[in-house]
Amino acid sequence: MANEANTIREFLISELYWQGPREDLTDELPLIANHVIDSMGLLRLVAWAESEFGIAIDDTEVVPANFGTIDAVATLIASKERQPSGR
Repeated sequence: MANEANTIREFLISELYWQGPREDLTDELPLIANHVIDSMGLLRLVAWAESEFGIAIDDTEVVPANFGTIDAVATLIASKERQPSGR
């Protein structure tokens, strides 16, 4: 799951333009509460994760519990990757 977390972190820095110090973007940092992602950023993150990891994320899974932190996103991705054909 560390690889997923690092890949997500890189996406947030390069594509969603995280402006803070890299070391502040920890696996546990609340992404929504700290304005790392907004509604558009969340949609971009979902689309990117599906494409990058070859998974499908159901609309019902796009909730703060799954996208509130880098760790939560990585956990969701890892669980999807363990499913047959990533779906």
